[in-house]
Parts: sequence; structure tokens; C-alpha cells
Amino acid sequence: MGFSNRLGGLSPAPFQGLNMSTSRGDAEENVAANRQLFLNEFGIGESQLAEPLQVSRDGIEIVHAPGKYANRDALITVNPGVYLRVLTADCSPILVWSLEQPLVAAVHSGWQGSELDILGQTLEMMHNELGAEYNSLCLAIGPGLTQDNFELGPEFKEKFSSEYLQPAIDSDRFMFNNNAYLRDTALQLGIPSDQIEILPFCSYRDSELFFSHRRDGGTTGRMMSVIGINK
Repeated sequence: MGFSNRLGGLSPAPFQGLNMSTSRGDAEENVAANRQLFLNEFGIGESQLAEPLQVSRDGIEIVHAPGKYANRDALITVNPGVYLRVLTADCSPILVWSLEQPLVAAVHSGWQGSELDILGQTLEMMHNELGAEYNSLCLAIGPGLTQDNFELGPEFKEKFSSEYLQPAIDSDRFMFNNNAYLRDTALQLGIPSDQIEILPFCSYRDSELFFSHRRDGGTTGRMMSVIGINK
């Protein structure tokens, strides 16, 4: 499994370097080459990816083959050789795996996904439908917005508990701790704290390493997070 950054790659500005998506206008040949550079680290090709066509909702699917899956923001598989990916540029990517059985998941969760509890629903599906014990699951929460750079409007006071909302200075707005919210979602289901890792990066702050939709005004690249079961 792994999380990409923006270093290297073939894409020109404003997508400069290792851009993983054509959604903002980068050339297909650049993105294909960038993806393969990243996937070479795992010894796999793009044809082995199962790709959710993300819509920032709570669509989840258990998949058995590579391909594109519409209206999904999380995928789960038990099939060796199927590699799940999510694309991000501020939302949090979460990779999940079991210590006891061949079972993995990839989840895309910005504030919309977190409000809809997509991570909790994914973990519950892994438990209820595929038999995973919660205490056997591990999570890695990859580079997304940290609380210092995740500003939301006053209406979010009704969406999330105050423990995840820090009042913004001289404003009625809030700074949202999405990573803490995702961590606590897993903890409340019984996943041990030492099996949850939050990578110490921020997509907005660490501009030399990551793309950021907010920082770059929407015209920017995407990172890829990927996980799978080796044959």
C-alpha cells in the first residue's frame, strides 16, 4: 500500500509533477505515465486498479475485479490482484487492512464523507459482511487537510461535535479536525489505537509535497492512495 505525493512526474504547471488525474485538464498521456511511475513501486499496472468514481458521498462497494465503479467513494476487496485506489487533493484518504485475513479497503472522506460516516459504514461492512473482527483491522489516514487549514462555515456547528470544531479567530466559522474525527470513528468501533496511524502531513501546508484544491484555487492535480492483496 502507499500514498503518492507530487514529486517527480511529467505534468506541467499547474499540475506539476506527479499528477494522478485528468479531471482538471491535464493530458491523458501525462497522467498515464505518472500513474505507472507510482504503480511501479508496487510492481503493478493501471489495469489492476479498482477505481471509485468519487462523488463525495457514502457509496461503498465490495468489488471482485478491477474497473471503474460509479457513485462510490469507498471500495473493499478480498480478491488478490485487485488494487483499490482513491484520489485526493485535500480530503483524507484512508487505507484499511486486516491482520487476520486477506481483506482491504480504500476510503475517500472529506467533510461530506465524514458527515455521512463513510469510514464507519465501511468498517461495519467489513465486519458484518466479510467477518473481520474490529480489533484485527488497521488504518492509515493519509495526507489531507489538517485542522489549521480546514475552515468551514457556521452551519457546521450542527453537523459535528464541538470537540472537532475550533472557532476561527474573529469569525463565526470553524476549523475542522477531520483526521481526529476519522480516528475516533475507528476507535469507537473497537479498533485499537496502536493500529491507527495518521500521517504527519497537510495537503494545504506542505505545498512542495502535495496538491491542494483549496490552496491552488481548484486548478491542481491529485494524489493517489492504493492498497491491495498480492497474489
